Amino acid sequence: MEEAKNYLERYTKATSREERKIVLADYQQFLGSLPIDQRNEIRQFMKPYFESKLAERVNTLDALTEKANLILSQKGKITYEGKEYILGEWVTIADYCRLYNFKPSRVQNWIDREIVPRQNVIVIQELNNLKLVKNVPYRM
Repeated sequence: MEEAKNYLERYTKATSREERKIVLADYQQFLGSLPIDQRNEIRQFMKPYFESKLAERVNTLDALTEKANLILSQKGKITYEGKEYILGEWVTIADYCRLYNFKPSRVQNWIDREIVPRQNVIVIQELNNLKLVKNVPYRM
């Protein structure tokens, strides 16, 4: 059981995907060398850890689904200066910040510094200079 704890500790301390793969391969080899009753004992020990990790991933997927639904719920179109822009593909700065977890000042700074390309920003003067940004990740 102590060796299983060591593998779990090594896995949680691993900082890269490659390190985790190596630890996981070592763990699987170790687990394969044990009798079935000891394997089951170790699996019961590891179960709470992996259940919590699974719950974290489910929560992340739920958050991504919510963001995707927000994008898809905006089905309207805006025609401005003869061009048609589909909402969802183009979002306000506030919506962009909500979708990608940035502060409005950061996104505005990106626009000013042209990290967000000029063709990916629309300024609608008739709507009090409303800015729409093409809904693509610019930085992570």
